[in-house]
This record gives sequence, structure tokens and C-alpha cells, in this order.
Amino acid sequence: MDGAHDMGGMQQLGRVVEPGGDVPYHEAWEPRIFALHLVTGFEGLGAGPGGRQTREEMDPASYLAASYYERWTWSAERRLLRAGAIAPGEVEAMMERLAAGEGAPEHADGEMAERMIGRLRRRAPMNPPPPDARFAPGDRVRVRRMRPAGHTRCPRYVRGVAGTIECVRGADRLPDLTTYGKAAEPEPVYAVAFASQDVWGPSEEPPFTVLLDLWDSYLEAV
Repeated sequence: MDGAHDMGGMQQLGRVVEPGGDVPYHEAWEPRIFALHLVTGFEGLGAGPGGRQTREEMDPASYLAASYYERWTWSAERRLLRAGAIAPGEVEAMMERLAAGEGAPEHADGEMAERMIGRLRRRAPMNPPPPDARFAPGDRVRVRRMRPAGHTRCPRYVRGVAGTIECVRGADRLPDLTTYGKAAEPEPVYAVAFASQDVWGPSEEPPFTVLLDLWDSYLEAV
């Protein structure tokens, strides 16, 4: 889905690096939202699609006005509502009670904490590269011009741009389908190198290489 959430790499949108961008949390409530988001997903409390895909449904003006973890709060609440884990208006009612001086509820579950830690430590590598991959290192490819209606991991700024296959990373299912519970067979995932001037045109900045991991479905032969 092309929207306000997918503006990375596009021009005239300000600096990429902002002061404080290397700090994981800026407010005391943010790590709580991170934990809530993990529990919602790992414990199966929220309905699909996942958090990132749900955030893509935010109104663009609201998305741009929200901070990073405010967006996570929005998606976690929507997933819990869809699953029936919370009722409509329940969050707003709690906000009113907290504003009136009621203490924040606490919850201690050591077993759940151990499960969360175990899930975070679990590795999920891609399948090995398939022997019949359509492209090989050195092949020239072009990113398909497309405008997906739903979630995709193909950035807008490289669509229609030609690059060179550097290697085959492995094989994985296409996220454009799996995030919605649709069946998808593992397909090759390639590291594709693009020249910066091919992506953004000539610049006073010295040329550099942009390296992206892209699924086979996103690419076509040049």
C-alpha cells in the first residue's frame, strides 16, 4: 500500500537523520507500548493483520502527526478491538479514570515474561537459496512498476529502476500475501544493487550504491 507510512527514500521530505534518532525511547510510556505490542502478537491476543500492516491503515494526517510509539499504540488497540480482547470505549474510559487520579493497573506474570524473552531470542532464518532461482549474481533486473493495494515490502522509490543482482539471500514467502493469511510458496530473495544516480538522478553528492533485499515477484529481467 502506498501511503504516508512509505515515504522513506523519497525526495524533499527533510533529513534522514534527526537528533535523538538513535535513542530507543523518549518517554517513559514507550517501552510499555513496545511490551504491549509484543504480548498482543506473541500471545495471539490481537486479530490480524499484524501491527505494521494495521498502521498502514491510519489516516495519513493522523499518521504524520503521531509519534512512532503513538502509531504502535493505535495499531495495538485496533488489533485488540478486532479480536474482541477489549470493548469499544474501554480504552477511553480507562483514560478518564487515570486522569481522575486512579492508579494505573499492574500485571505480573513471570511465565508470560519468560515466553516473551524466548520468542525474542528465537531465530527465524530464511530457507536456503533455491537451485532454480530466476536470477544469478551479475544479472541486470528492473523493479516492476506497480501500485499495490495492500501491504508490500517493495519501496516506491526503486520501482522502475534497474539494478544488478549481488547475491541470492535465500527463499521466503511473499509478505504481500502472507500478512493477510494468504498461501504463498517460498521464493528467491535477492540483494539488488542500485546506483544512486539511477534512483534519484544527478546530485552534488558523490555517487553511492543502494543495496536492497527484494523478492522475486518484485523483479523483471532487463
